Amino acid sequence: MPEWQDVGVGDEVKLHPKVALAVAALEPGRSLVLRGGVPMGNTPPPYDFTWAFVLRERPDRTTRLLVRERYAYTRRWAPLVVEPVEAVSFVMSQKMLRGIRDRAERTAGRPLESPTPNRS
Repeated sequence: MPEWQDVGVGDEVKLHPKVALAVAALEPGRSLVLRGGVPMGNTPPPYDFTWAFVLRERPDRTTRLLVRERYAYTRRWAPLVVEPVEAVSFVMSQKMLRGIRDRAERTAGRPLESPTPNRS
């Protein structure tokens, strides 16, 4: 979408009207790293979260999209909240990556390899 093409470090990317992540790092055409967390009411997030999207050119002149989520817990009880959500996030990431793949294939006119998120 044209209105999403001009982001810079420090800008917010809204995931929902009340939830946004900050652009932590950006290398146009190569990588985008978002950072933040979702507050729990008036309580700050019990974790620090990064979501990285990296494009890697391959020798066969295709491009691979790597996606990585990382969580750093700031509260002892944070794993009880985050780890069940990670399973849901994995399913949502798979769907998102399939949608990106399908749009890229329509644009390129040829199939790409199946998306696999990189988890750590």
